[in-house]
Amino acid sequence: MLRKMMPLLVLPLLCFLAACVGPVPKIDSNPERLAAIKTIAVIRAPEPKTYTVLSLGHPGMAFGLIGGIVAASDQSSRQERISKAYHDQGIEVSAKLVSLITAELARLGYAARIEDAPWEEVDGRYKLPYEKITSDADAVLVVSATTVGFVSTGITSDYLPTIWAGASLLGKDRKDPMYRGFHATGWQPKGEGWKFTAASKGFANFDLLMADTKASGQSLEEAAAIIALSIVADLKR
Repeated sequence: MLRKMMPLLVLPLLCFLAACVGPVPKIDSNPERLAAIKTIAVIRAPEPKTYTVLSLGHPGMAFGLIGGIVAASDQSSRQERISKAYHDQGIEVSAKLVSLITAELARLGYAARIEDAPWEEVDGRYKLPYEKITSDADAVLVVSATTVGFVSTGITSDYLPTIWAGASLLGKDRKDPMYRGFHATGWQPKGEGWKFTAASKGFANFDLLMADTKASGQSLEEAAAIIALSIVADLKR
């Protein structure tokens, strides 16, 4: 029974770690193409159903199969607790990210606005078929955060507010991106192509995350601001 349960518990962790390996398919922006853009629609993304809480130095990982199950089960329980707390108090990291990006694009001189689109949930993740976007803007910016939460890289390491996000800028044809960037803060991806900015603060343990969920939630909003500035810096004309 334990062996049957193990893949179900550790699969999310393996998928998360896989994102660190190998280069990401980024596309640098072209100043001439950006100069021709007047209006940009920034697509509103769904909020995370579950916020990540990951400890790579969990003591249980040192004790084989059973220890791994204990570690994975503990991680799942922590994610459920913090996700419920954030949902109950109305934390909206995706909305904050889109709002900040839109404001920064407007500051750069774009006519930027927020729009909705028909996101689809596939295997627990949200995806947006580009052909279903109906905006009449010159370009559309789709930002999708693959990881939102807290990661501790060792037994004595702080839990860092972490966001990993991909951003794609689509032209009038809404097909091939004219720009694709990968942005991270908190825990640093090891693969090539990520644009990384260090987190400003962390939390010593999970109890501190839960002791003041308003403060820990605010740290994720601050992480969203870091990601927003990182994306918009790539779109300067």
